[in-house]
Amino acid sequence: MTHVAAPAVIATARIVTRFTTRGVHIAWFDAWNSTLDQALGFLPAIPGCDRDLYRELTRPTRARKRHALATENGHPTALISLRRRRRYWEPVAYQSLSGVIAPASSPAALARALHALGVEVRVEAGLDKSVVELNPRSYWSPDNYSVNLRGDYEARWSRNHRKNVRRARQRCDEFMRLRIDDETDLEWCCAQWGRMWEGNDAEETVAAEDRLRFWRAFMKRQTAGSPIQFHTLHLLDGDRRTAGVVLMCQDGVVLGQCIVRDPEYDRFWVGVRIMEASIEWAARVGHRQFDLGSGQDYKQSWGEPVAGRYGAIFRPRAVSALYRLGLL
Repeated sequence: MTHVAAPAVIATARIVTRFTTRGVHIAWFDAWNSTLDQALGFLPAIPGCDRDLYRELTRPTRARKRHALATENGHPTALISLRRRRRYWEPVAYQSLSGVIAPASSPAALARALHALGVEVRVEAGLDKSVVELNPRSYWSPDNYSVNLRGDYEARWSRNHRKNVRRARQRCDEFMRLRIDDETDLEWCCAQWGRMWEGNDAEETVAAEDRLRFWRAFMKRQTAGSPIQFHTLHLLDGDRRTAGVVLMCQDGVVLGQCIVRDPEYDRFWVGVRIMEASIEWAARVGHRQFDLGSGQDYKQSWGEPVAGRYGAIFRPRAVSALYRLGLL
């Protein structure tokens, strides 16, 4: 029943959506082409990310991609590039450029386009409260953890955590050094992230190739005045990398995008040391907040819970019914 009914319902949902969504026409493309290039040029660029950089996320990878061009009255209103993950789709910017769904002429146009797709689109995290105005099928705001860099953040750490941080600093600093913004470190960090999470059921690693290509292109072009910047910090034992992070910096907020370590160095607490080094660096260069994101218990030790970060799901009613019936 599941193997037969679910695909049929999903296919029907796409057809029905096409006829029940008024005013929005969706054209699907399996590969990027000149038509999509023209549409991207017509739409406003994503703030802080020019069109050439965004195109890096639309390039083919091992994960399947599709591009949906939404038009109204013959004019492009949204260009939603999607990457396949498990049974649903996610925006290609997810895991690479936080807070972004797709280029669109307006939030209202983006909402209409998302509802006209006829497929399930999920953005697991990183959106702000404005996503609620897009009328998703469901949304949530998990506990996110943040460090206030303008205050005495270490004083808010528990006694045990402060002890662990000191221990990690002592063990690592005896023979390791910190390196900042070396391009070769970016490739190792992304590859290590892929290895760490490749067996996870969530299949987030479908974004691994996009992360490396996009971040590499972004870091080559960014300047000290760029509104969005990416930076890397890595611990090294001689020439061997033991832990690293990729940080996205915007409007005084630093987001830990990719945090990895070499498990062979766990006895030296390299994960703790690279986290402390990242937070200390963010405070030293003048940022006001370090966003740890949600999930994973260790984040509670570093920061305090904050509200305002959202995840959301956009899907046709028929697909929601499949979930309620246990067919998906």
